[in-house]
Amino acid sequence: MTPRSSLAWVLLFSSIAACSPKHAKLAIGSPAPIAMSSDPKLVEMTAEPTTTLLQASWTTELGIRIKISGNQLPDARRPALNLGLVLDTSGSMEGDAIDALRSSAKGLVEKLRDGDRLSIVTFDSHSDVLVPNTVITRSNRPQILHAIELIRAKGTTDLVNGLAQGLSQVVSNQLPAGINRIVLLSDGVPNSSVQLPAMLASIHQNGISVTSLGFGIDYDTTLMAQIARDTGGSFKYIEKPDQVAAIFDHELTKMTTVVGRNLQLVLEPGPGVTIEALPGLQASGDGKFYTTVGDLPAGEVRDLMIPIKVSARAEGTLAELVQASLTFEDVIGHSGAQKREAFVGVRTSNDLDKVHAAIKMDLEAARVRSSAAAAILQAITLARQGQVAPARQTIAAAIAAVKAAATRLKDADFSQLLKELENVGKQVAQVVAAPQPELVIGKSASEMPKHQVPMSVPPAMAPPAVEPMLRRAEEAATANVQGRER
Repeated sequence: MTPRSSLAWVLLFSSIAACSPKHAKLAIGSPAPIAMSSDPKLVEMTAEPTTTLLQASWTTELGIRIKISGNQLPDARRPALNLGLVLDTSGSMEGDAIDALRSSAKGLVEKLRDGDRLSIVTFDSHSDVLVPNTVITRSNRPQILHAIELIRAKGTTDLVNGLAQGLSQVVSNQLPAGINRIVLLSDGVPNSSVQLPAMLASIHQNGISVTSLGFGIDYDTTLMAQIARDTGGSFKYIEKPDQVAAIFDHELTKMTTVVGRNLQLVLEPGPGVTIEALPGLQASGDGKFYTTVGDLPAGEVRDLMIPIKVSARAEGTLAELVQASLTFEDVIGHSGAQKREAFVGVRTSNDLDKVHAAIKMDLEAARVRSSAAAAILQAITLARQGQVAPARQTIAAAIAAVKAAATRLKDADFSQLLKELENVGKQVAQVVAAPQPELVIGKSASEMPKHQVPMSVPPAMAPPAVEPMLRRAEEAATANVQGRER
């Protein structure tokens, strides 16, 4: 990256930080706040272990179920929406894909209410602000629809700069009392993803979720899933152009019924308790773990299963497992930042019959399925990196764990889960790395002409007949570890 482009990124992130929620003002045209004197209690959280009794003097693996629920909206006007569309218009979108993008984007604009805010950024070889952040009105809606009609497919895939422009537009008029969201759609591999970590950190800092829509089979599925997971948004695989409109409608419905914004879950393990690895769960320097849940619509549930390991301890003691804290912003009652807390502790015993009888079979089965989903994501990531053998080993270990659980739990039916794991094992075995651009013998990448240096390497993929199945498995596994209903 040149010094000039580095400076541009610094200035962009500085301008975004200056427009963070604490500096934002209520936008003209947004709905008036609903007068409520206190938290309307539309967001609830519970936490429970997969067993009510631990075996003393033995290391135990179990799960903590964190259930976050959004209650139905009261009879009140929904919060205003500040939506940023970031759309891939690269050459690979030519044909049915770009037609579907135009028609679906226009359909979404038609469904937005007067007073909502909208911005549209397109990216190909460059990123362009097609529609600057503006309040939707009856008079300007035709102009926005006309701008969308002029979208054409051309060039390469400057995804990260497109996302940066989209974030800048949303943050420039961020609604303190509304829903601020980015919807990203892409069908390709970005020209470069070097700046993506800084971009995701900035999105997280501003409390904005990104709905990530991967179109076709050529996009970087690992990257698109990561963008959604790290920002608390949802990830969707769009296999055919005619699916775009329905997904846009579904996402709009969820956005317009949000009761809690920017949900952040923090988990603090007790003494002798280890929180196991889970996609999207990050360790902090103080021994706590956090995950971004994102926005929570009314009637929706995030049903998370957190895997933990508890060390041996004396019989009859209370094992302090996890302290869970959920923070969010109340967008219906306008009561500001709110917090929910839950503590999980379990007694220990050497009575094996009692320990076995204390297992909550439905929750233990859910823990096994969640662990299998995490293994699927890990295996797919390894295969995309060209590490097919370790990927197959990961799936084989997951199959062995599920079979052992089936024997231990007896009543649990894991036949479908085993079939899914076996299918993924066959699919990752067929993943082949993309051909690498040839470098001039005797020269490093830094010594080569700029146009000859590869900026981004396409991920390894399975054959066209197999790749869609692998992507559907990845989408389902991502939803599972995020606790999302499908």
